[in-house]
Amino acid sequence: MKVLIAGGGTGGHLYPGIAIARELLRHAGSEVLFVGTEQGIESRVLPKENLPVRYITAGKLKGMGVGAIVKTMVLLPLGMFQSARLLGAFRPQVVIGVGGYASAPVAFAAWLLRIPLIVVEPNSYAGLANRLIGRIADSVVLSFPGTNEQGFFPAAKAVVTGPLVRDGIDKGLREKALTEFGLSHDRFTVLVFGGSGGAHAINSAMKEAAGSLQGVKGLQVLHQTGEKDVEEVKAGYGNAAVAAVVLPYIYDMAGAYAAADLVICRSGATTVAELAVCGKPSVLVPYPFAADNHQEYNARTLAARGTAEVVLQKELTADALARIIRKHAEAGRAQAPRMETQAAAEIVRICKKHVQKD
Repeated sequence: MKVLIAGGGTGGHLYPGIAIARELLRHAGSEVLFVGTEQGIESRVLPKENLPVRYITAGKLKGMGVGAIVKTMVLLPLGMFQSARLLGAFRPQVVIGVGGYASAPVAFAAWLLRIPLIVVEPNSYAGLANRLIGRIADSVVLSFPGTNEQGFFPAAKAVVTGPLVRDGIDKGLREKALTEFGLSHDRFTVLVFGGSGGAHAINSAMKEAAGSLQGVKGLQVLHQTGEKDVEEVKAGYGNAAVAAVVLPYIYDMAGAYAAADLVICRSGATTVAELAVCGKPSVLVPYPFAADNHQEYNARTLAARGTAEVVLQKELTADALARIIRKHAEAGRAQAPRMETQAAAEIVRICKKHVQKD
């Protein structure tokens, strides 16, 4: 089966696409091609993942000024022409749109060429691109119940499969991970991160909270800061004598989740899906400038399950963070309910269904 996956721009859209691609490639004879833009994260990540990618011209609409919107609309026909040419060359049996501004031109071209189209929405609140193309899609795949409460997608086309996560993310081994990160095996471990580039607001709040955490017995921190804040945050923990391993980037996220007793982080689609599947109690600080405020919707979804606390960035203080960490550390280690998912396998089944129908 030949499948073209369109979209990206951010990790929240790209990594679900990678999870689908990995599942597809388990099936003999399957072939996958990604389509994105050279400006998106896909141009850096997909070559490292050894997944083929081609690029089209596309621009943002949401949150842009009038000039940028006009430029995007002017370039749309070019993006659709490039998409149609790629579709003609690759000849996919199914096109999957995972969201992000690159997905719309490809999806509309697929619709015009009568190629089965599947839209995948990894967030709790549907993004603009997916809202536009969901109406013409053959199937719409949702990660969380309640995503279609706003009625963006035809109910007959929508199916909830559960969160899309990379294979093995919930298979980390706690003791092995603690050893490899240089952490103690008998301490309450707080994992802090803010995406691949870090989150300065969370980094600053944790650095300031360190002084209030001195008296928390048996506490240690694993903190991914991004490149810019690593030395400053490391010094903050050191001055407060809080046991901490501070890294600019964590490559072994499966191990990091396995080691963690509490996670403090943003609430992008990939992160929320991984927290749900790994069953980790969390403190979520939604990125306040995310399109359509979708990170807060994602965070509220986990909070409704009773597995997360939501702290808006405008309410994020060192004292508030220290109180929450102290409360969890004193309560001791606890596992949140895991959210079972076979999302990638279910999407492959949906692809096969449309191929057979076609």
